[in-house]
Amino acid sequence: MASSRKKRSRAVVTLLLCLAAVCIVAALVLYGLANRKLKALQQGADFEFTYAVTSQGGTTHPALYSILDQAGATEGRMTGLYSPGQLQLYLYSRDAATTETSGDNFFTDVYIDADQTLFNAGKLYRTLRDSVVSSYPLVGTFFPEWSLPNYVSQAQLAQMLGVPDSQVAMQDMSGYTLKLDPKWIVRPDSDPQGFTYFQFPSEGVGSPTLVLGLPLKSLLFGDSIPVDIHLEIPAHDVSVTLTGSVAPVVNNLSAPTDLIQDSDIASFVQLRQTLEQIAQLVQSTLNAIQ
Repeated sequence: MASSRKKRSRAVVTLLLCLAAVCIVAALVLYGLANRKLKALQQGADFEFTYAVTSQGGTTHPALYSILDQAGATEGRMTGLYSPGQLQLYLYSRDAATTETSGDNFFTDVYIDADQTLFNAGKLYRTLRDSVVSSYPLVGTFFPEWSLPNYVSQAQLAQMLGVPDSQVAMQDMSGYTLKLDPKWIVRPDSDPQGFTYFQFPSEGVGSPTLVLGLPLKSLLFGDSIPVDIHLEIPAHDVSVTLTGSVAPVVNNLSAPTDLIQDSDIASFVQLRQTLEQIAQLVQSTLNAIQ
């Protein structure tokens, strides 16, 4: 009897050790899958989001928010490409289709790396011009066609808007990598069920604050990962929310070369002043009619 009990005890211990070994192996496999997905995302990604930008500047709106506000684009859709140290963003109106990552129906795009931010001013102008002409065909005769190169640097944009470079620079957005540390886990007041949130370390006072939420199981299954992003950018006095998905893809990004020359900035400023005068004339006419 004693020998039989010892055999049963050894069998139970052996079974428990086998189960423990299976659990350890399974945990290592799952960790390996999640780690592989994260490493793949760090090498490059495609993403698609709906976004909303909210001004924190009170009655005085920051420069970049004012541009979005004038374009009716403080809410909309965004697609983009990520490569280590580089971002390419395409902004769409809320109702525009985004069937292609870089389809031509975006209203503007932005390239960001550690050294520069380039804005597609030409695309934005043509989008706004088409919108005005469709609503007021006669006014369209006052709007010249765009004849300059498309992209402006952050320094040129700051000069045109009459603001410091810091109000249009976005280099801080290019340095994030999808490295998740359990010590970064936070618990927002309200969050989608099943999402775990990570607050990335800030580089100091005035630096952006990024909180990323994602369902951890998505790191194991599926090609894309649902994400919920909350971003505070003190330099621009805005908060941004983005909801969508990201998928690992290796991208080969390069900075646009279709750049406006500094000598063209004076022409651009003159064009902007002309448009402002036309806008004031149209608004005065509408007020008189009403």
